[in-house]
Amino acid sequence: MKAFLRAILINLLVVYLVDAVYPGFSILHDAKTLITAAVIWLLLNKIVKPIIKLFLLPINLITLNLFSWVVSLITLFLLPLIVSGVKISPYDFPGFNYQGFSVPPFHLNLFLSFLVASSFLNLFHNIIVWIIKKDSD
Repeated sequence: MKAFLRAILINLLVVYLVDAVYPGFSILHDAKTLITAAVIWLLLNKIVKPIIKLFLLPINLITLNLFSWVVSLITLFLLPLIVSGVKISPYDFPGFNYQGFSVPPFHLNLFLSFLVASSFLNLFHNIIVWIIKKDSD
């Protein structure tokens, strides 16, 4: 039970951080929606993700696990379908200039927005788990 609550709190923090960092990922900021999204994201990662990995195992073996990002993308695609307060939308980056360094504006369509949100979710989750394990050593 303790591990389950810790995993929910980690996912809650991850979902909140991704909402704060990436404008294409939005979630309602009420407690019910945040907790529901964290629990559903945990269940998707613990139950649905291994099943999808099993179905995509031949493709992952052929591509030497380069196709594994699709598994995270599929689980993220299911999250807004299940939790009504979560929304992933296309994003228009306005561009950036700083002392001669320039990044031009660009558009992320819905697929790329899902890919960026999935990457942020996995990155933040791995960083938080790494920090927690490093503190416990």
